Amino acid sequence: MARTYLCVSIDTECDKGTRWRCRQPMSFAGVEDGIVKRLQPMFESFGAKPTYLLSPEVLRDAACAETFRALASRCELGTHLHGEYAEPGAFEPDVTRVFQRDYTPQIERQKLTYLTDLFIKTLDHQPQSFRAGRFGIGPQTIPILESLGYAVESSVTPHMDWTSSGAPGLSFRGSPSQPYRPNPHAPGLPGKASILEVPVTIRRRLRNFIPGLGRYVEPRWLRPTRGTSGPLIRVAEDEIAEAVRCAPTKPVILNAMFHNVEVVPNTSPYAANETQAQGILARLRSLLTFAQGAGIQVVGLGDVPEILRA
Repeated sequence: MARTYLCVSIDTECDKGTRWRCRQPMSFAGVEDGIVKRLQPMFESFGAKPTYLLSPEVLRDAACAETFRALASRCELGTHLHGEYAEPGAFEPDVTRVFQRDYTPQIERQKLTYLTDLFIKTLDHQPQSFRAGRFGIGPQTIPILESLGYAVESSVTPHMDWTSSGAPGLSFRGSPSQPYRPNPHAPGLPGKASILEVPVTIRRRLRNFIPGLGRYVEPRWLRPTRGTSGPLIRVAEDEIAEAVRCAPTKPVILNAMFHNVEVVPNTSPYAANETQAQGILARLRSLLTFAQGAGIQVVGLGDVPEILRA
């Protein structure tokens, strides 16, 4: 049977409020408490390698930069672009309407180049993996990332249509759920790009197959943010079963995602108190326990190309 690997990819940002608005003045409890005291000790207790995808404001903060320099040998560090923070002073007041794909190719290249150069200057190595904020990858993103030396892109969310969230045309319905080489200008479709797309693991529900109605039902995410541990683990089990059925000898890649700020109270819309934050951590622990019991190695996003080549 094909061997299975789990990526846990964490969008790493400054502290937010109930509507994803950045806290002012900017704060980083999601790093200082969320990663240093809560997440990283858990991953290390399982011998697991998380992937932290760092936003520009995190890289610009001196204390956060020191934290990730100290953690670099025990995790993977990649990049994460919310365009409104891609350069000093570039703040968009209505952040809910800004998607990376909204930028012109020239502006997007400037922002991605700034982010990549900032990462290299701060952490002294080339980032391998990237995810667009709000999964808003655009038709020029893949060629830009390739030119900047990235090996993995992870913005595709299979079966999701983000049009209703203010991103016209941003749909991943029908996108593969296992890694693939994407179409350079249509990342949700297979093609011949050199970069590898590692999509977030998302499974359709039975109701998603109902014509018309199904498009309004959110599929099942491999994400510990909500729900209970049982359904979360079943997403992993169902993805493994289908991937093995389709390609019995090919490695199976699972990709769980969430935000660092979800595991600290009152720094995201998802955990208003300590009980809710601990619930997210408990579901994550259940997923790691499942992986450990099933012999599933937890690897970085940047490890996936080599796993597939081997």
